[in-house]
Amino acid sequence: MSKDELYFDLGCPVCRSFAKLLQKHLSDEVEIIPLPQGEQAKEFKLVSNGEVLYGKEAIERLEREVPRIKDFFWMLPDSYRGKAVYKTYALGRFIRRLSKLFGRKCDECQ
Repeated sequence: MSKDELYFDLGCPVCRSFAKLLQKHLSDEVEIIPLPQGEQAKEFKLVSNGEVLYGKEAIERLEREVPRIKDFFWMLPDSYRGKAVYKTYALGRFIRRLSKLFGRKCDECQ
């Protein structure tokens, strides 16, 4: 079984930080790949078993395929960890939208 591939927007500071965190802790389970130069992501892009998923569906699949991602939320009860993964993703999307106000490269992001 091949590793899942998570693509991130190299021009986005939020995406780069999250990718660096995942690379450090989960590189044996998921391959972190920057999008080609000039291509911006509007959502997470995950390739899992040949299927391409975006946004919430990508996060839910990542949570199922790489359960250790929930360990980032060790301080929460087990029943909340999966929700925390998605809520963190939603917070990242919000920050990316705010970045437009500060002239960041994420101005195409939603």
